[in-house]
Amino acid sequence: MSRRYFALMPLAVLGAALAILLHRILLGEVLYWGLPSLQFVPWRDYAVELLRAGELPLWNPFNGAGAPLFANYQSALLYPLSWPSFVLPIAWAMSLTVGLHLFIAGAGVFALLKRMGANSVGAGAAGLAFGLCGYLVARLGTFPMVSAAAWLPWLLWSVYGVLNGKRCAATWFAIFTALLLLAGHAQISWYSLTLAGLLAVWLGVSQRPFRWKAWLVLAVAGAIGAGVASIQLLGTAELLSLSQRSDGVDFAFAMNFSFNPFRVLTFLNGNLFGTPADGSYATAGAYFEDAAYIGLIPLLGAVAAVWQWRAKRKDDPLAFTVIFWLGIAVIGFLFALGANTPIFPFLYEHVPTFDLFQAPVRWLLWTVMALCVLAGIGITWWGRSARLKRWTKRLMAACIAVIMVGVFGQLAGLGGANTLIPSLFRALLIIGSVGLCAGFLTMIQPLQSSPKHMRWSAAVLAVVTLDLVIANWGLNPTAAASFYDHRPAQIQPPLRGYWTPQAEDDLKFGRYFMFDDYRPAAQHIEELRGSNLPNLNLLDRAALFNNFEPLLPGYYAAFSSLLEAHPDSQALLQAAGITDLVTAEGVVSLENGAGLAYWVSAACWHQDDASAIAALSHSDFDPQRRVELVGEGACDAPRDAEQAEWDASEDGARFQIHSAAPGWLVIPQTYYPGWEARLNGEIVPVQRANLAFRAVAIPEGEHTLEFTYKPSWLAFGAVITSVSLLCLVILFVWNRKSAPYNMEEPDHAG
Repeated sequence: MSRRYFALMPLAVLGAALAILLHRILLGEVLYWGLPSLQFVPWRDYAVELLRAGELPLWNPFNGAGAPLFANYQSALLYPLSWPSFVLPIAWAMSLTVGLHLFIAGAGVFALLKRMGANSVGAGAAGLAFGLCGYLVARLGTFPMVSAAAWLPWLLWSVYGVLNGKRCAATWFAIFTALLLLAGHAQISWYSLTLAGLLAVWLGVSQRPFRWKAWLVLAVAGAIGAGVASIQLLGTAELLSLSQRSDGVDFAFAMNFSFNPFRVLTFLNGNLFGTPADGSYATAGAYFEDAAYIGLIPLLGAVAAVWQWRAKRKDDPLAFTVIFWLGIAVIGFLFALGANTPIFPFLYEHVPTFDLFQAPVRWLLWTVMALCVLAGIGITWWGRSARLKRWTKRLMAACIAVIMVGVFGQLAGLGGANTLIPSLFRALLIIGSVGLCAGFLTMIQPLQSSPKHMRWSAAVLAVVTLDLVIANWGLNPTAAASFYDHRPAQIQPPLRGYWTPQAEDDLKFGRYFMFDDYRPAAQHIEELRGSNLPNLNLLDRAALFNNFEPLLPGYYAAFSSLLEAHPDSQALLQAAGITDLVTAEGVVSLENGAGLAYWVSAACWHQDDASAIAALSHSDFDPQRRVELVGEGACDAPRDAEQAEWDASEDGARFQIHSAAPGWLVIPQTYYPGWEARLNGEIVPVQRANLAFRAVAIPEGEHTLEFTYKPSWLAFGAVITSVSLLCLVILFVWNRKSAPYNMEEPDHAG
């Protein structure tokens, strides 16, 4: 094999490893465990249906009391790599595409390390470590998170290019920024852009002469990339400002999924405490949130890079950023500890953005990224000194002892029914075996000029790959693609179901999606599909008042909290248009369910939400006699007789009304900016009714009432996106014709 082709061998190995790890997807099966079935595939399925009908997928009428669909950031409808699902089988295309992002992620780290000056085996091992790391593979079903994280190394690659005067690097930075922001995960996007900014600062201030022009170019390119994504960002910004997270998340929610310091041992082996793939996971918490394993050899390489930094810093350009990456690894780890140290709570209270997200453990993205870069540097520096070989022999002896302990524990059946002890012994066996392989490779390492070096490098990559494939095996259960086929729904408009929170949690997390064992969902796959859990219901176009989304319209969230506080209130259920209670045992129909709309003869105005909530909570509240409105006005006395008749379209957007006297038509759909009402063709005010819904005043007579959703940000965002795309083309042309930003090679500090 020529060295030219050998240089690309790590990418071929990564592709082969992913083909093995995700072979069931290649055979036509699809991801379903957790969020793919509860969020991402149903959202995309409904959006594609609307697009094929010639409509923009702006609104989801089936979950909650209606909610934004396009503005729902994680729907990622404008993300270019989601477009294959618009023409291919949706669930399969989404499953295949998210697997492709693992390759993109690994290839990005490979390209980054090559640009930094690492050799092929170092860059290749680093790319394998990131593309197959537990952080990404274990949460593969969180499509937007993996999609966003895959662009982090490419973002860093382009930062290196801009700061070192590479042509077209600024164009790539703009493209990768746009892809990152369109991928659909705000938390990972923020962490990635912050890390890219810190790297730019580090490189900029450490170079002589100071490269201020490169910083300017980088800022302009980033602004263009954000502009390309602006049509998505504007809609999401409106939803965020009106959501339950508009003022940040509460402390308990923000600290959810804090990394337990004890789990740092899983950096040695991802399954040290078991794996949910076979039900052996034996500790609290979610495996997929805590996963951060990059492979034992890459971890040893990262440690070696830090260990050798002082000796290498004067004569090796790779040593220039070791301290930076070590700092990033430590900072990411400390932040990931969340509530387990006073650091994150202090930042939550005093530093903006730390109160916007849950799961501090996701800061491990920085740690994993930094360790992979350090691994590439350390493996590039893998030496052949006599001292190293002496220490290697001692470590190999220790590894043999660890293997013997692992084998003894396995053969002796220690631990009995306890799943933790057998998992520890299995992990020790794997740690010892991989460590022994690393020692053997150190002892036989040939000179880089030797023809044997390519075979040796291939062996290194093979061991790294095998270790990671074993660690990640079974973490992404699949089902037949028919799982997502449309089925007759139990509940259809004008009916609307509602899962009580306890019933939903018991069935969702106690029967199907158990964090310590992925097998029950597969054992009850047909039962799961027919469960009508939120938001699985969207596949069958069944209406549920529940909405399982990260950002919820604030008024809807407030009413949901009120309903949870008064679970037996028939009046609140009627006000929300709920006709059926959904439990783990079945569906219970309610008497006097309101459905798509209901008529009231009187209204009572309240100056603020607190007053309206008090009225809704009162035992005398009757939503079918009087509507509670927020605004200026008096309270009318209800009339006893029914005063109107109406016919509604199937989607609840058009009403034919005959009213014998003035009154109010209350539509239990979410009150949200952009909804416009026309009465007989004339625009009329839409009032906020019963805290969260819509109401329109109807005069006596025959009337046609129509609702349309026209978000104000849509046209403005489309203009900004179009202009930014034009700027991106101009930037591309300018970069191709211009000289590099930095004409001289940089002098690296340190």
